Amino acid sequence: MNIVARSADRTARAAGGIGARLAAALAAGAIGTLLALAWLWPAAAIVAVWPALFIVPGWAVVALALPRIGSTGRLGLTIVISVVLSAHAVHWLALAAGGYERWTVFAVASLLLAPIPLAIWRRGPAALGAELRSATHAARREWAALVLALAAAGFVGIVLQTGLWRTVDGGVTAGGSNWSDLGVHLSIAQSLNAGNFPPEVPYFAGAPLVYHWFADFHAAIAARAAGIFAVPAFVTSSAIMAGALALLVHGLARRLLRGPGARRAALLAAALVIWGGGLGWVRFIGDVATGVDAPLGLLLHNSYDNSWYDAAGNPEPMWPFFRIPSVMGTGLLVHRATTFGLPILVGAVLLLVAALPTARQRAAGWRDRLGLLGLAGLVGALLAPFHFFFFPAFLLLALLYVTLAGRLAEREAPRNAALLLAPMTLALPFALAALGNASGSGALRPVPGWESAPWADGSAAVAFFYLTNLGVPVGLALVALAVPGTPWRPFLGAWLVALFVLPNVVQVSEVAFDMNKYFQAMWVAAAVLAGWLIRRWPRPAVALVLLLSVPSPLLVSAYTAFDREQVLSEAEVRAASWIAANTPPRSVFVTDGWLNSPTDPAGRLRLLTFTPYVANLGYDPDQRVEQVRQIYCSGDAAYAADLMRMLSAGYVLEARLPADCRAPTGFAASGELVLAYDADGIRIWRLADAVDGRR
Repeated sequence: MNIVARSADRTARAAGGIGARLAAALAAGAIGTLLALAWLWPAAAIVAVWPALFIVPGWAVVALALPRIGSTGRLGLTIVISVVLSAHAVHWLALAAGGYERWTVFAVASLLLAPIPLAIWRRGPAALGAELRSATHAARREWAALVLALAAAGFVGIVLQTGLWRTVDGGVTAGGSNWSDLGVHLSIAQSLNAGNFPPEVPYFAGAPLVYHWFADFHAAIAARAAGIFAVPAFVTSSAIMAGALALLVHGLARRLLRGPGARRAALLAAALVIWGGGLGWVRFIGDVATGVDAPLGLLLHNSYDNSWYDAAGNPEPMWPFFRIPSVMGTGLLVHRATTFGLPILVGAVLLLVAALPTARQRAAGWRDRLGLLGLAGLVGALLAPFHFFFFPAFLLLALLYVTLAGRLAEREAPRNAALLLAPMTLALPFALAALGNASGSGALRPVPGWESAPWADGSAAVAFFYLTNLGVPVGLALVALAVPGTPWRPFLGAWLVALFVLPNVVQVSEVAFDMNKYFQAMWVAAAVLAGWLIRRWPRPAVALVLLLSVPSPLLVSAYTAFDREQVLSEAEVRAASWIAANTPPRSVFVTDGWLNSPTDPAGRLRLLTFTPYVANLGYDPDQRVEQVRQIYCSGDAAYAADLMRMLSAGYVLEARLPADCRAPTGFAASGELVLAYDADGIRIWRLADAVDGRR
């Protein structure tokens, strides 16, 4: 009987192996068929390629790593790991292949989708079903957190779909602060997909792009695979990353917080990160009470979350004023680098905490997870081109954690440091270029306080500014730090204090306001502490905290969704379509230097934009400003053509003229410039000897 039983068992295993191989082959064939279909019919890439950009590689890595992390944290890590791996894989393959093309996206997608048939091969066709059942069971345990994450994703998606790029009578509008920021992100994504790789600054042609551009690159990859305009990819990716942020904050809180009420505390922390903010809404109430305008008019034309002008348009708003935007206000709705960078930062910290138990936990029998430690370093390193500000923040938080966990001076410390820091070599090509530009331009410098705070008014005014701008959650976090027994009080307190102090002692970009991003990273620790403090409060008290915390982000969301600031006129939209269809992909244009230009949606390069945006990259725009002014205003078409050749520009867009243009150049006066487009008051002249749109 034993011989017969063993024979039957071997037969069953062999049959199972044949079935697994057949199922794996079928899965690989299905993936290949989907990719081929997407290649021929680009819309199918949303089903065939996008999972490789957002889900599959991260799922495979998390499944292999088996982290001691809850289901919400795992799902959030699945998303951010997929995002960083897919963007970097396309980048490095494109560099090796000599260009970023659609085939590089599909090649990377086929590689990143390989874990599906491989899992079936190794574990049998039932493996995916078991994964799905396990995920469903975990989702039931944390259903409230998943609903919150879906609500965050849906909210951000709806706001951006409503207000990011709105075609109306008269042109294109964008809501809120996106009217000024959209041109930067759109020009990066569209120019990448038009051949700007390795990328020059699309609005300062000729200079290498040292901005944290990978969030826009990832959207460009998704858009190129599907053959669509970049804006829908912006909306989709921002929504997904907002959901990932909620999941990861919840997962981090569940990992750090233990004891009664920990589940509720984690849920409150995630909600406060997404929808919490300062007290800017009091200005809205004041404006309504004083009759500045009707409530709807105030809502549609004012931020009340990051106000540099009062409701009457005065540049010096009355006290109190609010210049620290909420995570929602700019981090999820405007600044795409933060939309991606913040969840990646939280994910890297979560991996670090799961990988290295504290010295006390080690004494109790917990063991180091060296694979997770290396993964934390990898995610932290790959964060660099997504967000240059958060990359050093991860290193700082890692040092604080290791020190406060009692792991800095132990025997294993060199090994742990090597595992965590070895992947940082992948960040060096990006980080060193940005650091060199910042230090060389003088943007990197010590400062006696954050410029946007009212230091001239005295310390009491600064304290009042921060208390009102940071609002109730940060106040509760400070109380939590004073309460004995708060879990992880040293680490969370150090996180909060360190990232608050940074903008007040150092500046790393020309625009000092950009240092507010560290306050947004600080907000994660503040939300976890605040959530812990109020976890057992009666529901009316918790509701009051939320009532005081969420109005400002909601007001700025309405402003972003329904404000209508013109980005391009109808004539400029038609010119953009002509440029995209009739000029070579890497063409360089002379434009007037305004924030938005028809070259942005067309994916072409231009010599100049709003000069602070150029200075913020570490470049001096003054010489270029004068050169552009000379092209438009020297009155000498031949001289203008010579300047264009020197700057490698092949086209000049004639519409608005620079200020103080006393002798506008008559471009028709020289045979060196040929009229290529003339409609609705916009003319485009081409340099007669331009080659591939450049000279």
